[in-house]
Amino acid sequence: MAKKPTSSSKAPAPKIPAKAPAAKAAPVSTSVRATPVPKAAKAVVITQEMISKRAYEIWQSGTGGSEYDNWTRAERELRGA
Repeated sequence: MAKKPTSSSKAPAPKIPAKAPAAKAAPVSTSVRATPVPKAAKAVVITQEMISKRAYEIWQSGTGGSEYDNWTRAERELRGA
């Protein structure tokens, strides 16, 4: 059996700092949807009666203009345009 070489004159080995933890990788995009698919909104039928009522409300508020302006504003508001 061989003897281990001893080195009493050597300086102690320098300490190596511990490695920092690796940075997390960015999430991978997949084609799988994580949330449910939104349901389609039901189509709401806008009637002339609804437009007329809203145009009248605009006229009553005092912020409207002519009858035509009130009607077109009521249409825009009800149709969401």
